[in-house]
Amino acid sequence: MSYVRLNILFTLILSLLVACVGEHNSDVDINDSVELTVSLVPIPQPIDEMTESELLVDGSALSTVSIYVLNADKDIVARQETIDVPDFANEITVTFDRSYNLKRGLYTILAVANNQSEFINGETYQSGLVNNWSSTNYDNLMNNKIQGNSTHNISPSNVIQPLSMMKEVELHAGNNVISGELVRTLARLRIEVKNNSGILPLKVKSLSFSDNFTQKQAYVFDDGTDRKYFGASGAPVATSVYALQPFTTDAGGEAKTIELQSSAVVFDSYLLESKLSAGDYYKYTLDLAYEGVSITTYSYNPVWNTAITQRNNLNVGEESYFLIYNSNRSRYLSSSSTKVGVASLNSASATVATDHVWQLISAGDANKYYIKNVESGLYMQAPANSQVALGANPVAFTFEDKTSGTSRYITLKYSNTSYISMGGSPNYNVTNSTRNNSSSTYFRFYEVNKTATTSSSNSTITYNTPIILTTIDPITQQAAPATAIKRNDFINVLVTVSYNPEAGTFEFHVEDWRTGGGTVDFD
Repeated sequence: MSYVRLNILFTLILSLLVACVGEHNSDVDINDSVELTVSLVPIPQPIDEMTESELLVDGSALSTVSIYVLNADKDIVARQETIDVPDFANEITVTFDRSYNLKRGLYTILAVANNQSEFINGETYQSGLVNNWSSTNYDNLMNNKIQGNSTHNISPSNVIQPLSMMKEVELHAGNNVISGELVRTLARLRIEVKNNSGILPLKVKSLSFSDNFTQKQAYVFDDGTDRKYFGASGAPVATSVYALQPFTTDAGGEAKTIELQSSAVVFDSYLLESKLSAGDYYKYTLDLAYEGVSITTYSYNPVWNTAITQRNNLNVGEESYFLIYNSNRSRYLSSSSTKVGVASLNSASATVATDHVWQLISAGDANKYYIKNVESGLYMQAPANSQVALGANPVAFTFEDKTSGTSRYITLKYSNTSYISMGGSPNYNVTNSTRNNSSSTYFRFYEVNKTATTSSSNSTITYNTPIILTTIDPITQQAAPATAIKRNDFINVLVTVSYNPEAGTFEFHVEDWRTGGGTVDFD
């Protein structure tokens, strides 16, 4: 009896639920119109305070906004065009009320800002469009283009930068509130040079770019495909008057001077986006000079009259240099690229080349040393049956005394079964030997004195090697050569330069830029 009552009760509850659902659905018709509110802001950039016109050129402020709503067939079903933004604000909210007759479903929203010319403080700022704005249908919208200066391959500093947004959304019953970011259609490239020297001013004679940096035109709307990369142009002209900051020389046409411990922006401009072919690089070249330099050069002078044949006679200090000689082969150890090679030397020579000179560095334990080649700056590596390598990591060798008849020698031991060995004619390869009683492993040392010579302060050193544009991957945080310059990128490069008086050369540190390439997020 109780089971029957429960069954009846369940049936009644189910009937009430169905009735309630039916009553609720009757209040919302799928054909009812919905409302859409779109809030837009430009993507912020980390740049300095700017005037109204500069904000528009940069895309950090809005003058006018147009919004188009397209259905699944790409038909424009609602639009609001050329909406004035009061006081060049950096945000705007636009509402499509029920009179636009939007229904629930999937739509594509296209928005464009700053596609009109403006008259600001008595000066006309042109639109960046190729032609007048066209918005009759989807194809017209997608075919709108922007252009740079075709001669100087940059965007002129008096051209307002269009902003755009393209996003698929789903509209639900009631009022749909969507927030989005407008993406700059241009990239910004700024190069700053810092003179880190505390001794000499830095001269910057010129700046140039490889011819793959930009293109002639770009589409206003980015649909996520490579369609946007077309019309390859060439190298930006660093001295262009259309740049925000063109490269300029000092008065009288002299090289630009950056004083001690100071920095200067040498170029700042907007570019159209571009993409490289596989294996290609973006490169820029700074022609730099330090003048009035005292250059120190070094010579290496062997002490030929005394061969060192016992390890205790090796005088190893902070800087100790030697020739390493195998008397059985009548050859000296030398560097050959990243390998240990051999050489014949004239024992009457007052100086020897740095590829023949080896620096001994104490490895901490008695009779253990790292063996570093002066020319390459690389260390002798563990002996191998193939030619012994040179590498960046130091490897410790134990020096042992050996006697053969009345003659004394030193062996270079890596392990109990591994010694540095010099082979015979014709190649004399330096390899591994498992024997410590073989003449191929017997060496003598000749001390080498390092002598410094400093020139008078009237020398000039220069640097004009192309630098590869490098970016930091936002996901891996690893630096790698840039493969594309994208809209909304802020390519902010800092090149720190200093003078190394020890080597008489430039020292460089280039701060890699972080990609900006705008993304559009919706709430």
